[in-house]
Amino acid sequence: MMTEASEYDGQSEIAVSCTQLGTAYTARLAKKVVAEWVELLKSPTPLTSLQFTSRTPKRLFAALAGQPQLLRLVVKWGDYEDLSPVASMTSLRHLELRGATAISNVAALASLTTLELLALEGFRSIEDLSPLGNLRALTDLEIGGAWMTPRNGHVSSIRFLTDLPQLEKVLLHTLVVDDLDYTPLLHLPRLRSVRVMKVRGMQPSHDELRRQLPWSA
Repeated sequence: MMTEASEYDGQSEIAVSCTQLGTAYTARLAKKVVAEWVELLKSPTPLTSLQFTSRTPKRLFAALAGQPQLLRLVVKWGDYEDLSPVASMTSLRHLELRGATAISNVAALASLTTLELLALEGFRSIEDLSPLGNLRALTDLEIGGAWMTPRNGHVSSIRFLTDLPQLEKVLLHTLVVDDLDYTPLLHLPRLRSVRVMKVRGMQPSHDELRRQLPWSA
């Protein structure tokens, strides 16, 4: 686990905790720590796997545009809303955007055609998930609201799932599909594990989905 950018020495895989530093750092020093990571990440590095384990502010997330070579990116939580910094990561295979309270647009993810795992959770509302229909290598998908609060996220539709017949695992937690149409889940022939939140008026019913699909505990 790294806190300061000076600790980075060309490793390919790192975990970073550079915010929420407590009394060990003054406010001025804490800002300096983030600024140095921003400066480092703005330019190419040998990194292939990067994990942020503390709050990721917008300016730090924006700096990720300088790391198009990443294969794995995990963000624990943050106030970032613009996903364009990840759009150039066209070799990315694993992406977790957690605690993503400000995200409302996923269009930038459409270019991630090598992505195999996507977790997107903590958001409040995303009107259009159709860009995710372009992720034809995706086998593992998690979408949800803020489960720790708990506060449900909202999406208009999950019709995009019909473009992803290769999916094997789907988890829709703390989530309301506003059109109440959950039938796209029935058109995923390779599903091995699925679980969705019960919603009043959903079609098919929650019980029917559990009967027809390989439900996970």
